[in-house]
Amino acid sequence: MKILVTGGGGQLARAIARTWREDEIILLDRHQLDLGKEGDAGKALESHRPDVVVNAGAHTQVDLCESEPDRARLLNATGVSWLAEACADHQCLLIQISTDYVFDGCASRPYREDDPTSPMSVYGRTKLEGEQEALKAPKHLIIRTSWLYDAWGKNFLLTMLSLARQGKALRVVDDQHGAPTSCRALVRQLRQAVKDDWRGLVNATCDGETTWHGFAAAIFEEAGLKVDLSPCSTDEFPRPAKRPAYSVLSPAKRGELGSDVMPHWREGLLEVMGDLEGI
Repeated sequence: MKILVTGGGGQLARAIARTWREDEIILLDRHQLDLGKEGDAGKALESHRPDVVVNAGAHTQVDLCESEPDRARLLNATGVSWLAEACADHQCLLIQISTDYVFDGCASRPYREDDPTSPMSVYGRTKLEGEQEALKAPKHLIIRTSWLYDAWGKNFLLTMLSLARQGKALRVVDDQHGAPTSCRALVRQLRQAVKDDWRGLVNATCDGETTWHGFAAAIFEEAGLKVDLSPCSTDEFPRPAKRPAYSVLSPAKRGELGSDVMPHWREGLLEVMGDLEGI
């Protein structure tokens, strides 16, 4: 099977290359397939003839999206439309990676796939539009995930470790709840989903939940670092884009599908930390 991955320079694409070993993986960075350029998707699929396309490319800088709404919409929605149309033409499966930011965070229990959406940011709105555009591919799988990180790229884990090793006192938000999800854990679920012919919309995050402060505390515990860490509220550190206060995604549908391979978030963190030894 041939798997084409957009956003080939990102942390999720790198995890696919490392973890999805039994199939042929084609990573295309933005110079090889620019989601913001009409015609690029069609040319790439015509050239490589993949069986599956994983759209790991997007405008993911949440705060920057607020000041670049047109570019965010181009990459997160319009580009998905072009990609979905190309997948339809070539009869391949499109896996669209989406986000917990499609919700407003006002729930008191984990969000199910059929819960009403209400994004509060440009990023969330354009990613939701991308979900809708992905439906243009007759064979599609839309995956909502959250709080992605791994041992490479730019993410919360590596930022926390860098700041801690500088000896800085850290205050981290403790009123936003979600599920930290390692890219490699998500990739294993994507691989299983392809084997089992999943279709439609499915949540895929690591199990359990915590806050950003709780995640930071777990990181330092696993790293054996003593850090001056204290909790703070979202209001104390206002950002251009609003974040959902609660964005835990329900795993129930994965269980119904019978192929839930997502670990608990602490287990996922332990695995990733093993790659950081000596760094």
